[in-house]
Amino acid sequence: MPRLDVLSMAEHNGSGGPARLALVFIGYLSATLIFFAGALPQLGGGFPGGPVAAIDGWQHVWHLWWAERAVASGANPFVMPLLFFPGGVNLALHPLNLSNGLLVAPLTALAGPVAGFNLALLAGFTLSGLGGYLLALRAGAQPAAAFVAGLLFSFSPFHVTKAYDGQLELVALQWLVLYAWLLLISAERRGWLAPTLAGLLLAVVGYTSLYYLVYAAIYSLLAAALWLPARDGRGVAAYLARLAVVPLVALLALAPLLLNLGQALAEVTGGELSGAVTPGDLLISRSANLVDFWLPSYLHPLWGPAVARLGPVLHPFVSAWNHALGYSALALAAIGCASAWARAWRWLVIAVASLLLALGPVLVIGPLNTGIALPYQLLLLLPGMDIAQRPGHLVVLTTLALTPLAALGLSWLTGRFGPLAIAAALVLGAIELAPPRWPIQPFVVHPVYEQLAERSEALLVLPVELDRSDVLRDQIVHGRPLVGGYLARTPPYPFAAYAPGVRQLWQLRPDEARLADPAGASSAEALAGYGIGEVVVYWERIPPGKRAAARAALEQVLPGVAPRYADEDLAVYSVPPGRGSAFAHFGPGWYPEEQEGDRRWRWMGPQGELWLMNPGDQPTAISLRLQAESFGAARQVALSLNGVPAGSWQVSPQPEAASIRLQLLLPPGASRLLLAAPATPDPAGRGPISVVLSDVQIRSGGR
Repeated sequence: MPRLDVLSMAEHNGSGGPARLALVFIGYLSATLIFFAGALPQLGGGFPGGPVAAIDGWQHVWHLWWAERAVASGANPFVMPLLFFPGGVNLALHPLNLSNGLLVAPLTALAGPVAGFNLALLAGFTLSGLGGYLLALRAGAQPAAAFVAGLLFSFSPFHVTKAYDGQLELVALQWLVLYAWLLLISAERRGWLAPTLAGLLLAVVGYTSLYYLVYAAIYSLLAAALWLPARDGRGVAAYLARLAVVPLVALLALAPLLLNLGQALAEVTGGELSGAVTPGDLLISRSANLVDFWLPSYLHPLWGPAVARLGPVLHPFVSAWNHALGYSALALAAIGCASAWARAWRWLVIAVASLLLALGPVLVIGPLNTGIALPYQLLLLLPGMDIAQRPGHLVVLTTLALTPLAALGLSWLTGRFGPLAIAAALVLGAIELAPPRWPIQPFVVHPVYEQLAERSEALLVLPVELDRSDVLRDQIVHGRPLVGGYLARTPPYPFAAYAPGVRQLWQLRPDEARLADPAGASSAEALAGYGIGEVVVYWERIPPGKRAAARAALEQVLPGVAPRYADEDLAVYSVPPGRGSAFAHFGPGWYPEEQEGDRRWRWMGPQGELWLMNPGDQPTAISLRLQAESFGAARQVALSLNGVPAGSWQVSPQPEAASIRLQLLLPPGASRLLLAAPATPDPAGRGPISVVLSDVQIRSGGR
């Protein structure tokens, strides 16, 4: 009976068993430590990475912090209540890389998320090399050649660029290459263990990166077709049955992610997936340029700066565009194709197909957009693919396919020239793939956040900068909910547009809206009612021309409130406690407030929302009075509270002739009263209008 375990798979083709694998692992770990040697002494207080890592890196440090915190508390890691307060946000669409979070959770709990980030970074390079080695062995390479090919894969320009940019979910390349290894075993060997493990690894890929999950699916379809035993009619059915296990196991394991992903997509797209996308300039710029593949890495310490100057020409407005394949890998792969065609041709097909997809929707050569449509446009027809905006990342599949090709080429050279070929490949590879000069992103947080950690209310940090992840780094220290926050994909956030107090501060300017803004409370009481405890202002980050308006907005919302703390960097304003009374304000669906003398009004389109806030922790009875008139003719207004019908209201076109008083029981927190009525075009060209609201009054106790 053959051994049905992972080690027996690894021993295939002369890997030497556990002892050899241990030595190989130590070899890749040593190479990783040497590669990051310039940064190692400083890793106790930060992580290595360049300018992009100052944003993306802290997001991923925060991901590790949140993953450990969620797992320790038993919370759903995809549901984040601490960002975009008070509704929170679904993280399924974001690069949460939960697999990394779980991998380093013990260290994160003991030493903090920065230490966890550094461990995940080193593990990504060490294990990626090991995965490349196993894949090359399975493809028929000699062990020494497979080891060198694993080095070329792990320290490839694409992989190093993702480390330099702090994109930890893309650094975790090990799961993708290990999946490719297990899928190859599944295609070539009978049995169910390898397909089952491959399915589990595919799920791990999904929990690491949605990009890599899509790429793994593309790779799987190509590999399944290429390794199909077409000449063995009886073997085809068994082959397809084995490979069918892979997606079935993966789907079962990915169920929590997929359920949350469906909800997140519905929130972002309104429940509709477009399925067709017109390629835009940014999508094209984020695609690989045909010239990219033949350039050296722009991170090389010697010639990198010269190559980097091509970036604005080849990829306008894009900071990360390193799609270099590596000359050593290309040269060895070419020898592999020439010397071992029977084993190499499938990998060559995968490499070329991946390059075509990485080129994006149209062919661009240097500064010339040829307009020639490419196969990536077919991917854009798939539902949900309009969210994937990085075609150039598909070069990772080419890098993966070059690994067995390079190993086959080096195996042939070793047969001709012996150990000298291995030594030459190591030297040339080390010269070409020399590590960049690693800047350090230090973990430095303003000390006031340690004091703010003593309270639990939400923080509003100004100015709102959706392109800075500083707020995530600071949240690791204070742990409090944030109004807004930073995410790779900013979600819809109507709270910032409509909530009184928040609205003015978010825009850094006061406004003169008075009608029901808010009825039953001041703007300061509204902030307190929503659970916002402090406003933190970085005055130096506000452009000088906007500071006067920002101060006026702050005075409008928090009149007479002096900062509880201020220094040259920031000022902290405490929100006074509110009375705890219910209040109301306008939500979506209303045109801007209009005024004539003391009279104010707002027109509604086909529907409009009134947000009713109960700041207490128990249900409270309220009395809500609305004064309205309709446009042109009487209209029936349907009312619903939190999706439950609450009656109807006949509104007359006569001024001040229609009013209604609603007795409602509000649960704790925010409720939404939806008004819906037939609308007709506005002669003034505003759009469809139905009724106009001129007075909103709310009283607690149902009086």
